Amino acid sequence: MTTATASWSDKLVFLLGVNTGFVTDGEPDARYVDFYSQRSSADLHCAIVGNVVVPGGHASNRSTPSIGSNPIWAHLAGAIRERGSLPGIQLATTWEGYEGARKFRSADTAQVIGRAREFVRSLGRQGADRVLDYFGAAAAIAIEHGFSHVQVHAAHGYLLNLLVDERINPAASQVEDRLGRLAEWLRAQGVESSIRVSMRTGDIQFDASGASAFQDRIAALPFDFIDLSSGFYNVDKRLIYPARPEITIARFRDSIDVAQRHPTRRFIVSGRIAQRTSELPQNAHIGFCRDLIANPRFLVEPENGCRNHGKCHYYSRGGEHVTCPRWSETGG
Repeated sequence: MTTATASWSDKLVFLLGVNTGFVTDGEPDARYVDFYSQRSSADLHCAIVGNVVVPGGHASNRSTPSIGSNPIWAHLAGAIRERGSLPGIQLATTWEGYEGARKFRSADTAQVIGRAREFVRSLGRQGADRVLDYFGAAAAIAIEHGFSHVQVHAAHGYLLNLLVDERINPAASQVEDRLGRLAEWLRAQGVESSIRVSMRTGDIQFDASGASAFQDRIAALPFDFIDLSSGFYNVDKRLIYPARPEITIARFRDSIDVAQRHPTRRFIVSGRIAQRTSELPQNAHIGFCRDLIANPRFLVEPENGCRNHGKCHYYSRGGEHVTCPRWSETGG
């Protein structure tokens, strides 16, 4: 056992949701199943299948799957469970006309926030309720397919992120109430749950006011885990996919601050933290993404992970699906 893996012994480890792009006609294909099966094991608590669109929702790009009746979903959940991990699914939606930025940093971040407020205002209470109904329906479908962990994606500037932040949506407390009831319903079904949230957007002026209060409101929701991410996709993707030292350090510091403010709640902390897991408080668990993308055996080869080649950012590079130059070395 290495020093790194020894520090994970009292932690749960998650493969965080990633939009692989391995779809055919909007449905997961064999590549999709293989990707998650290869990375699942008894060393991994939960493999969360990433960025799955809810019924009635909208995809973030054309390579994003939508959950439905296709038996491939049950096959996927079974393949993950057979390898020893809990099958999880991350449910998400954007909105009609959404287009993810190709560049990593927007030149008009204030306009992104302004347009978000305008869109939420146009959606209204009935529109917001309809979106939350979609998430409830998707969760029920996921359970029928055999998923045992359901995550709602309220991060990265996607629709639920806008609805649950009172700085963008004045009626956010009503959304929180609905999400709380969904979390309680999932618990009653015997299903583990989590919510993914962006601690910051990347717009400095917006983040300077109310960020801690927003984080605290999310931490109070009755999900089993709060998955701490950062960044809005159309503001600053560098926060979502931290690579530069100053960004990884800031995200880690923010994560620890949130976890320490809420010692009775459980958090998932990520963002290139493989060598810093010994610094996590007791209530903070571990999320890996790019390291496991690069090397399916990363949990038993913790020194052999991501090398920051950047090829996994397929959408930003104009590609159709995730890839990594390391796969020829690791069998990924």
